[in-house]
Amino acid sequence: MNPLLSIWSKPTKTLEYVLEKKSVGYGFFIFLLGSISTGIFSTATAGWFSGLPMFAIIFLSIASSYAGALLGWVIVSAMYTWIGKWLGGTGTFSDMVRVTPVATIPMIWLAPMNFLILAIYGSRLFEVPTENFGITNLPLGVYLLTNFISMGVGIYGTVISCKGIGLVHKFSAWRGLGVVAILMGIGIVLAIVFSLVIGMVIFSLFTTFG
Repeated sequence: MNPLLSIWSKPTKTLEYVLEKKSVGYGFFIFLLGSISTGIFSTATAGWFSGLPMFAIIFLSIASSYAGALLGWVIVSAMYTWIGKWLGGTGTFSDMVRVTPVATIPMIWLAPMNFLILAIYGSRLFEVPTENFGITNLPLGVYLLTNFISMGVGIYGTVISCKGIGLVHKFSAWRGLGVVAILMGIGIVLAIVFSLVIGMVIFSLFTTFG
């Protein structure tokens, strides 16, 4: 079985295969491919590397995306394991860390679209946008289409995550969805708290030195 292909037609069997047959090293490989596929857009419109040669921009974008993916892999796997046990699961971190990368496989197949856009628009992708409401340097139709496709693939990746969590914890994919929802809720709460803290710090600085 080739997980890169079977994930589309047999997601559950693919997850079982990866859990039983693949080592943690396979996760590094999957995230590398995913970073090559989507990492070229990780710094798009930020303007961080503007002025650098295209090769350097692409390399730095992929490298930063890969580093972030590896860090996220550990954190998300730990949270899936922890939250799953709240909901009655029996999975282990070592199993979860092998299954989690499978949800990234569909994103790898966005590579042809992303590389085509890179070939057409080149360095414009990495400049701070001045048109389209400051959102993107792409034509608005292209931007919406690519985001629609990416969103669809991302939703399928979430379905795979739910199935993988259920497989590891030995409960249903619906309860796996509950794990994902709880993690998202925790993330939203932390983001709100962080924003409030930053806002209070900035406000106190203005009132102190204003």
